[in-house]
Amino acid sequence: MRQTETRSEILKTILYIGMIPVVAGLLFLYIWLGEEVRAGELKLDSLRTREIKLRGEYNLVQSERNRLHRPDKLSKLAREKLGLIQPDPETREVRVKLK
Repeated sequence: MRQTETRSEILKTILYIGMIPVVAGLLFLYIWLGEEVRAGELKLDSLRTREIKLRGEYNLVQSERNRLHRPDKLSKLAREKLGLIQPDPETREVRVKLK
């Protein structure tokens, strides 16, 4: 009976010693995955901040584009930048010959 108890104790000891690397590996995996998640969250926050900034810039550009497309602005820019002038309306004369 003593021999079986000794074998049983040896097997338990081997099992417990064998569990140490498994537990250490799982702990390492848990810590590593946690760090990866935190790094991903930081990158995501940075991208969200950049998106907000880019949306603001886009809205400013759209506003400027809409402002410059108004007819009064277009004619002013054509006059000032290109030296174009508004032509006088033409008068056409139509003559009809009656017989």
